[in-house]
Amino acid sequence: MDLVRAMLDAFIAGDYETSLAKLHPDVEWRGTKGGIDEGQVFRGHREVISAFVDSAEAWESQTLETTRFIDAGDRVVVFWHGVARGRQSGAEVTTDTAVIYTVNRGSVVRVDPYMDRDEALEAAGLAK
Repeated sequence: MDLVRAMLDAFIAGDYETSLAKLHPDVEWRGTKGGIDEGQVFRGHREVISAFVDSAEAWESQTLETTRFIDAGDRVVVFWHGVARGRQSGAEVTTDTAVIYTVNRGSVVRVDPYMDRDEALEAAGLAK
């Protein structure tokens, strides 16, 4: 769990190099279940970075914070709270999501985001 917390703390602080170093070079990052990128799979650092750049371009501003970490063995479920303002629409969007980070041999090897927190908990084998 410490690895995931350190990775996300670095990301939130804008230290993307440190954050990226915690991801396995062949990481598999799934599109958000219930989100507009559902079904997509991003593999490796280059594809993950490209997906983040594309996503960031849609927002005029975006704030993300972690609100809870749940140890699930080789996986860590993290609850996120996000607030973003659309670049084109100016509309503000607030989300409360969850992400499952799978860790193996000291790096994050898979990332599974969910729009629905209960669905993420179920996928991680955890009771509500």
